[in-house]
Amino acid sequence: MVTTHPAEAPTKEDPEQPLYPEEVTSGVPHRLQQVGITFCFTLASLFLLLDFVTLHVLLSGPTTWLTIHFAMLNNFFGTLQGWLWLQGFVVLGHWLLSVGATRLALAGCGLKVLASACFCLQPMTGIDGFRAGAGFWWSNLVGILFFHSGNTLSVVDFAMSPPPGVDKKEGWLYPGNLPVTGMWFYWFATWVLIPANFLATEWGGDGASWVDGNGAVVQGLQYAGAVLLLGGSLVYGVWCDALNLRRW
Repeated sequence: MVTTHPAEAPTKEDPEQPLYPEEVTSGVPHRLQQVGITFCFTLASLFLLLDFVTLHVLLSGPTTWLTIHFAMLNNFFGTLQGWLWLQGFVVLGHWLLSVGATRLALAGCGLKVLASACFCLQPMTGIDGFRAGAGFWWSNLVGILFFHSGNTLSVVDFAMSPPPGVDKKEGWLYPGNLPVTGMWFYWFATWVLIPANFLATEWGGDGASWVDGNGAVVQGLQYAGAVLLLGGSLVYGVWCDALNLRRW
C-alpha cells in the first residue's frame, strides 16, 4: 500500500490512493455519504416541522390571504419530508453495507425505508384529492410505527455492537459517541410521535380522532418530535463535519 500525505491529491497513476483523503483523518468512513445523509435528514426534519405548522393553520381556519396560501402548502411540505427521509435512508442502507454493518443495523434501516415510503403516501394522495385533500388516514400511523421499530433496532444494535470510536467512559458529546447520541434523539422523537399519531388519527378515514387533532396535546407532541428529529440530524452533522465546506 502506498502511503500519502493527507493533503496530497490522489492521482490516476496511483489507484491505491484514497479518492477522498480527508476521510482518512476524519474517522468517518465514506464521510461524504454521511454528509449527504445529514442534509437529507436535516431538511426532512425542517419540512416535517413546516408540515405540522401548516396543518394546524389549516385546522384553525386560515382567514387571510397569507395564511390561506401557507396552509395550502401542507401536502407539499409533507411530500418533501417523506421523500427526503426515503432518499436519506436508502443512501444510509448503502453506507451500512459499505462499512460491513450488522444484520440488525440493516434491518433497522430497512424498517425506516418502509416508514419513509408510508410518509409519502398521505400527502401524495392528499395532493391527488383523496378524502378532500386529507389523503390516506393510516399511512402516517403505520409509518411512525415502522420508524420507531427501526430506531429501536438501531439502539439495540449500538448496545450490542458499539460502532468504532465509541467510549462508554466518555460523555454523550464525545466525538466517538455522537452516532449513539444522535440515535437516542431519533428514538425519543419517534416515541413522542407515536402517541401524537394515535391521538390524531381519524380511524377508518371517516371516524373521529381520540382527541382534538388541533389541540395543545397533539401540537406539543408533534412539535417536540420534529424538533428532536432535527436535533438528532444536527448531532450527526457535527459527527461527520457536514458544515466544513473546505472538506467538500
